[in-house]
Amino acid sequence: MTIILRPIMFSLCTIWLFAACNNKPETTPVSQKEISKQIVEEHFRYLNNHDLKSLVAQYGDKAKITTVDWDGEAIGPQGADQIYHQVFYISPDARYLVDNVINSDSIVVVEYDIIGLKEKPGSTIRYDMRNCSVFKIKNDKITAESTYANSRLYRSK
Repeated sequence: MTIILRPIMFSLCTIWLFAACNNKPETTPVSQKEISKQIVEEHFRYLNNHDLKSLVAQYGDKAKITTVDWDGEAIGPQGADQIYHQVFYISPDARYLVDNVINSDSIVVVEYDIIGLKEKPGSTIRYDMRNCSVFKIKNDKITAESTYANSRLYRSK
């Protein structure tokens, strides 16, 4: 009887080991709130690095972008490219300093200061402007961005 049990026990152990090795550890699903937070953190990192290519890739094809500095509405990655290309040209050393983020899953509101040059490199005029951007995020892409500036908080140095 022990001769018969050994092959059966060996087979059962082999099957159990094989099944155990093929089990993937359970992963916790990432919430939309965490995804939105990560996208916005990356956005401001790209802004500070003046990484136009990565910044533009964050926008959905039909993303609507509005800002007080731009006439009308820009659409999608091409619109983002036009806006940020101009922003980086006008203020090549701009720094974006985030100090408040309100995240409600697919909508993220960010308050921040922009400090840098008002004109081209070599300009002695510096500025500090208070901004607020509202991002709508869907399917890991920015689908809308509206940026507002408070000109009363604009300070030249």
